[in-house]
Amino acid sequence: MPTSMKLPLFLSRGIARGMKNILREHGWGTSFASLFGVLFLGQILLLLVFGVQGGLRLLEAQTDLRLQILETANDSQIQDLFQNIRQLPIVTDVVYITREQAYERQKARDPELVTFLEKFGIENPFPETIGVRLGRLTDYGAFVQFLRQPVFTKVVNPEFLSQTTDQQEQVYRLIEAVRSGQYILFFVVALLIVAILFVVTELVRRRVLCKREELFVEQLVGADRTTIMIPFCTEMICLLGVALFISFLLAAGVVWFLPVFLPVLGSSGLFSVWSVATVSELLSSLVWLLPLEITGIFFLAIIGTILALRSETSMQLLPLLPS
Repeated sequence: MPTSMKLPLFLSRGIARGMKNILREHGWGTSFASLFGVLFLGQILLLLVFGVQGGLRLLEAQTDLRLQILETANDSQIQDLFQNIRQLPIVTDVVYITREQAYERQKARDPELVTFLEKFGIENPFPETIGVRLGRLTDYGAFVQFLRQPVFTKVVNPEFLSQTTDQQEQVYRLIEAVRSGQYILFFVVALLIVAILFVVTELVRRRVLCKREELFVEQLVGADRTTIMIPFCTEMICLLGVALFISFLLAAGVVWFLPVFLPVLGSSGLFSVWSVATVSELLSSLVWLLPLEITGIFFLAIIGTILALRSETSMQLLPLLPS
C-alpha cells in the first residue's frame, strides 16, 4: 500500500486494539443481545414501513374505470366518446366492451350467476361499457369533469359519474389514513435510532468502568481523548455490525416464511397482491437500504462513544483526560 494511503499510526493501533479486545475478552453476550434485540426490532419496523409503502402503491394504482353506456346512446355517440377518451393525455388505455363480451366475462368470473340467469330465462342484463385506465390517481377529477360535458352526459350513465366521484373520495381518504400510519412508523423508527444510541452509550460507559485503571495509566503516559476513544468505537462497530447482519438474516427469514404461517399472504391468498407489492418495494430498495444501515451503525458507534466518554461519570473516572 502506498504511504499516502496508510492509516495514521494512532488510528491503526486503536483499531487493532479494539479488535483484539473483541477476540480476547469474554462477557460480550449481554451487550450483543441488547444490540441485536433493538436492531431486529428496527428491521421489523422497516418491514412494516415497506408494507405500508406497498399498500400506498396499490391504492395509487387504482385508476381503472368502467363507464356504463346508456341504452339510448347510438353507435355514433359511443364512437365519438371512445375516440375523445383515447385522445386524452391522462388516459393510458381504453377498451370498448359490448354486452356480449360483458356477459362472457361474467360467465367466466361467476358461472353460478350466469346459470341462474339462464335458468329463469333472464336476458343479458349487462350493459355496454368503456373500460378506461388513467395514468395517475389524481387524474380522476379531470376525467370526471371531461365526462360531464353535455355532449357526453347523453352517452354515459350520470349515476355512474356520481359513484365514480364517491369512489375517488373513498380512495383519497384511505390513502390519507395509510400515510398517517406511515408517518407514525417513521416516528417510531426515529425513536428506535435514539434508543440504539442510548444503548451504545451505556455499553461504552460500562466498558470505561471495567477499564478504569488501564485508562488511568494511558493518561499518565500521554494518551489523548481520540486515542482512548478509538478502541471503544471499534468494539461497538464490530458488535453493531454482527448484530445488524444477523438481524437482517432473521428479518429476511421472516419475509420468506411468513406466507407459510399466514396463507392469506401466499400466492393464492386474500392479500397476495399486497404481499407481492411489499416484497417488490423491499427488493428494489436494498441497493440503498443496506449501505444506509451500515453507515448508520458506523455513526451511531462513533457518536455513542463520544457521548459516553464525555458523560459526567466518565469524566469523574478519568479526571486527567484532556478536554
